[in-house]
Amino acid sequence: MKNTIPYIVPEPVSGPIAELEKRVQALEEAAIAESSILEPPSYTEEELMAVYEDLLAVPKPEPELEPDTDNNGMQISQNEEDLAIISVIEQRLQGSFPPVDEEEASVEPMIHTPSEHSPPSYQRVLLQLENLILRLEAVQRSVTLQPESSDEGLSTPLHQFVPVNIVSAKECEALVRLCVQAGDRQSAEKVLGLMRRTGLPLPTSSVTEVLALYAKSGEVAGIEQAMANFLTGAPAEDQRHLHIKAHLKATPPDAIPTTALQVLHNYELQSLPAQMRTYTSVITSLFSRHSSVARAQAWDLFSHMRYVAHPNPDEVLYTLMIRACASPISTSRSSEPERALDLWTEMTVDKRITPTARAYGAIILACAKSGMKRYVNEAFRLAREMLDSYRDARGNPAFRPDKRTFCALLEGAKRVGDLGRARWILAEMVKGGEDGVDSRVDEEVMMHVFHAYTAYKPPFVRSIVPPAKSDSQDVAEDTADIGEDIKEHGTDASEVSADFSDSSQSNSGVLVVEEGQPTFSHIPPQSRQEVIHEVQALFRRILLDTGRVLSDNGVQHSPESFPEGRNFEDVILSPRLLNSYLSVFYKHSSLETSREMFWTLYSELGVERNARAYVEALERCSIAKQSPERQIALQFMNELWSKWEALENSKRDGEPPLDSRLIERAYAAVIRILALIGELDKSLNHIRSFVSKYPPKSLRQPFSLPPSLSIAAMRSTRTALVGARPLVRLTSPAELPDDHVPPFLMFKDVEILHHRLAASEQIGYIKWVCKAYEWALRNRRHDTIRAAPSPKESVV
Repeated sequence: MKNTIPYIVPEPVSGPIAELEKRVQALEEAAIAESSILEPPSYTEEELMAVYEDLLAVPKPEPELEPDTDNNGMQISQNEEDLAIISVIEQRLQGSFPPVDEEEASVEPMIHTPSEHSPPSYQRVLLQLENLILRLEAVQRSVTLQPESSDEGLSTPLHQFVPVNIVSAKECEALVRLCVQAGDRQSAEKVLGLMRRTGLPLPTSSVTEVLALYAKSGEVAGIEQAMANFLTGAPAEDQRHLHIKAHLKATPPDAIPTTALQVLHNYELQSLPAQMRTYTSVITSLFSRHSSVARAQAWDLFSHMRYVAHPNPDEVLYTLMIRACASPISTSRSSEPERALDLWTEMTVDKRITPTARAYGAIILACAKSGMKRYVNEAFRLAREMLDSYRDARGNPAFRPDKRTFCALLEGAKRVGDLGRARWILAEMVKGGEDGVDSRVDEEVMMHVFHAYTAYKPPFVRSIVPPAKSDSQDVAEDTADIGEDIKEHGTDASEVSADFSDSSQSNSGVLVVEEGQPTFSHIPPQSRQEVIHEVQALFRRILLDTGRVLSDNGVQHSPESFPEGRNFEDVILSPRLLNSYLSVFYKHSSLETSREMFWTLYSELGVERNARAYVEALERCSIAKQSPERQIALQFMNELWSKWEALENSKRDGEPPLDSRLIERAYAAVIRILALIGELDKSLNHIRSFVSKYPPKSLRQPFSLPPSLSIAAMRSTRTALVGARPLVRLTSPAELPDDHVPPFLMFKDVEILHHRLAASEQIGYIKWVCKAYEWALRNRRHDTIRAAPSPKESVV
């Protein structure tokens, strides 16, 4: 027997060590359990990006602003389904109802194989349905009117077994849609008439589609006749919208849509207010009219809508009213930035409506057109907010500036003479925008740019610079003095552009020209000569890109002179573009150079001069300095005046007539020039000629409008809580300017002549002319405001 070592079981450890081991083991188990609970879930980069994109997503714009491409696909699929339904109807009806007598048996079959010259399928089906229903109605009449017999049970079964519902309501809706798509109103109405004759209910959607055809073409009589034929109760919201839309379409572009306003208010009196988009359409139509009465009515309708129908406007209507602030009713202001900012704050802060790119463009334009520096700076701040406030997860802005935004910013830059910002904006547009963003440089853009050059004040003033010495060191000292003057008066364009976008570089969009030619650097022109050189280079580039040939004085352009591409090919050489180009010469060049440019530019380009071109040239002559420039101004004025008189005489009885304010400016400039030269008798003769053509008594009688369009009818101040007119108004009759005031002269127009005639007896005639026009204007204004509508006039 082998010796074995017995196994001794160790005794359990007790005491403090065992207790410590148990606690450590419990802590480890608790730590493992807690770590498994608190461990965050793992996400991939794609999942995290999807989360951020969802959080930073901007709501999609309304369908009216940006059409949805999915709707086109839905329409195509609906059209295919409707064609399939019509094909089934055509196959089912073929041979279903044979002729009932010999006369009808001689009729040719209605269903035939479609050929190249056969009518559309919906017309074939409609013709077949119409003939079948006529047969069924004839059978019904014959059964109903047959003489009674002893067997009374014969008539009832025959009447019950006559099939009436040949097609279903769904099939009729498809037939109406095809008729509407083809623009066949007559066939669509026939389908609705057949549905009524067979006892089918008329679908609201089908009736609305038929009304939409009449509204699109502006046939008021047709839409009202269709509503009377196919509507049994009150019209639906869409149908009321189409009814008013037809009246808007039927109104001429130069007339106020009074009938549309009457229909709109009549629906309100029936407790059937129109949709908000209907009010938006009417307000848009009123703003599109060149009439202060129409614009005032638009503001009144906006306040009236919030009182009687829709207290909370949507983003589209807010944008419309903010943009309207850039074209105020009063002619004394170019914009109403305070009202625009109030509407903007109400929309974005109070109502928490997310603005769109169009809304930003509207508020930027309203602030920029004010011409006040603080509001222009606010416009650029809003532009930067548009870029920075709405970015996606990748940092891309949701709203990118387009041509409208750039033009709005150019409006502000040119009104404050900020050429640095204007040049930077042009450089950004020349570089090109993102895909799908319209940033083309066209006529309007270049007109704003030329106006910015005109309003620019170069910091270099030759009179404050000491004469240059022959020594090169003295020339360097003079250059340093000029630099100090620039620092004192000028502003660096890179600092200006940084206010709008940090991403703009000093060399972005810079146009580099060869030595001896003007250079487009990040520093604005420092003298009037540099301004002229830059403008000439821009205009030469426009001519090259548009394919126009003009004498270039032998200047050869290298490929490095301008960026590659035809960046200015969309610019149209119109009279207003050439006028803005000449305005730079009027401001920064001599009168002799301006005179030469005026007579050669239009003729070489083949552009006809308009009235504003002559007026601006005459006004440039009226601010001529001491002789010999005034002698040149006198010669230039005589050349211009002969052309102006021919234009004025041709437009006096023509259409459209010359603007009265342009006529005033032309005569005031000529009177001033002759008074400065000392030709007092000739200046007086021009005043007498003006008085004979436009006597003060012509101002006395207000412009006669139709009764329904008079200010008294449109601007009734009668207090009432119910009525077919705006109940809450934002404007008063005293605020409305008169759009049809004939030309007149005031004291400021003849002030210099008045001073020169202070010791002459002829000064009495000058006083009489000024007071006669002033008295006539006062009485015209008094009669216009106090005019009362007749009882027969409709108050809108």
